[in-house]
Amino acid sequence: MTDIVIVNYNSTDHLLNCLESVKKNLNGMSADIFVQDNASKDNVSRILSEFPDVILHINTRNLGFAKAVNQAIRQGKSEYLILLNPDTRITEDFFKTSLEFMRKNPDVGVMGPKISDNDGRLQNSARAFPTPLTAFFGRSSFLSKKFPQNPITSRNLLSLKSDGKTPMTVDWVSGACMVIRRKAIEDAGLLDERFFMYWEDADWCRRMWESGWKVVYYPRASVYHYVGGSSEKSVFRSVIEFHKSVYRLFEKYLDTSLSFFKPLVFGGLAVRIVFILMSHLLERLSDKLIRVPDMSFFKRSSSSDGRIKILRIISRLNIGGPAIHVCMLTNGLNPEKFESMLITGKISPQEGDMGYLFNAYPKKPMVVSELQREISFFTDIKAFLHIFRILMKEKPDIVDTHTAKAGTSARMAVIAYNLLRNKNIRMIHTFHGHVFEGYFSSINSLLFVYIERLLARSTDLIIAISRSQQHELSEKYHIAPREKIKTIELGFDLQPFLSCKQLKGLFRERLGLGSETLLIGIIGRLVPIKNHLMFFMAAKQFIEQHPDKDLRFIVVGDGELRKDLEDFCNSHGLAGHVNFCGWIKEVPQVYADLDILALTSLNEGTPFSIIESMAASVPVIATDVGGV
Repeated sequence: MTDIVIVNYNSTDHLLNCLESVKKNLNGMSADIFVQDNASKDNVSRILSEFPDVILHINTRNLGFAKAVNQAIRQGKSEYLILLNPDTRITEDFFKTSLEFMRKNPDVGVMGPKISDNDGRLQNSARAFPTPLTAFFGRSSFLSKKFPQNPITSRNLLSLKSDGKTPMTVDWVSGACMVIRRKAIEDAGLLDERFFMYWEDADWCRRMWESGWKVVYYPRASVYHYVGGSSEKSVFRSVIEFHKSVYRLFEKYLDTSLSFFKPLVFGGLAVRIVFILMSHLLERLSDKLIRVPDMSFFKRSSSSDGRIKILRIISRLNIGGPAIHVCMLTNGLNPEKFESMLITGKISPQEGDMGYLFNAYPKKPMVVSELQREISFFTDIKAFLHIFRILMKEKPDIVDTHTAKAGTSARMAVIAYNLLRNKNIRMIHTFHGHVFEGYFSSINSLLFVYIERLLARSTDLIIAISRSQQHELSEKYHIAPREKIKTIELGFDLQPFLSCKQLKGLFRERLGLGSETLLIGIIGRLVPIKNHLMFFMAAKQFIEQHPDKDLRFIVVGDGELRKDLEDFCNSHGLAGHVNFCGWIKEVPQVYADLDILALTSLNEGTPFSIIESMAASVPVIATDVGGV
């Protein structure tokens, strides 16, 4: 016989699913199921019609989690007690696996299973006892989400060290699901009822250890947990109670000689409360200002001829994959159903211009000169206003943005237009890589992450160009939920590269090289994110290792770093081995004569050069980044 205890507070819908999973997986095992309800207002009594053997106790007021659990513990008599949140879901063999483990390990007082989100992400439910740094590097803290591999978080989140199979002694495990030996409860005592909610599980586990019982994380037993099923309904109270419990835990175990720390900790927690509540307030305000997306994009049309009008916006048509992509999109959609218009910004002086792609088409891009690569407050405001005026004139059905700068300016303009004109222009944004890593300082990168999260709330659909990019956007940077991000891989016209061997010899002749020279190249903008220094350092090492080999390294592209890179080659004795070729329109000629293509980027979306090279049967050596 086992006692199963569930405390419910306004989570009866979750509770019904939880009970269903419990019943389904008991597999004939005898269990008393205690549901302690803390004065819910969502008709908890309805569970009895589906689960009449549940022992339901309804409190007249919310007693808090610890006191409600203790009520059930006093009622039960079984050797083991299983504590569950109402928003958990039991997996197959959980009961068998958990109880067998407890029987075989009589020194274990508390066992915590592996707990996963609904989508399978680990919740890191096994942790170290909290320290002052836990406030900044806790499981759900901003710094842990941004820098998940930092050493402080790694020491705190002990489940990260698990191999997924072997039992592991830990400081404490989450009360969302734990298996407790009744004898251990008798030794350590009931839950401390001064903890209304939060941190009572950490305190209980600490007292288990002090009473001579082990606390173990056992990942072979597992459950799913919908985080916040109870607490999310009242954010303000949840935040307050969380921090009250933090202070109570700190005060309970603080050495009396260190009591002078109390005002400092109290003040720090007060500041943290204000910061978190202000963040929630801003999110709610943005929710009110920004409509809830509706995915039915194509129900209406603003065009006089009934076609769907798409305004596509990209920061600039500099040489690279995004320019090719928007050209194909703008001119490749069925003209009987869609009217496409492209807005682009101004090319920087040292960037190659791919505007020539539109020479073969009657409709040319509209240039917004204020929309440019460099960040400038006043210029960016002008770009925003210019785009807003275009929206007023064109009245599109859909605004389709590409690259970060255009995505920010254009989506802000659409939000303003929809609010002021009471319209509902749909928004799609495509990430061609991202600027969260490798482009800016850590502080600026964090700022851009937050801006993208806010903009994502108003965006109907976000497109990632690779599965790895979708994972980064949803799981690493939390830009938007996974279901809002669709992976659509880029389309290519690869015929010029598949047939480029007929051009063999032309590029080498242009360089004055024979067929015996090993030709290694890199193609792309000469900017920091492309990390050309790695290419040159590797070239230098390769030359030193093969002094008798006829080698030549070519750099196709241009950009702000060209002079610095040329100076680097001169100062490191590479000038005689490296050719800076600038931008070359006839790039199939390059691939026809290339022996190896290198890509040394710090960050990439889906690099065209790799795909073109492989189509031309040229082997590639690349860094493992982004969509590579």
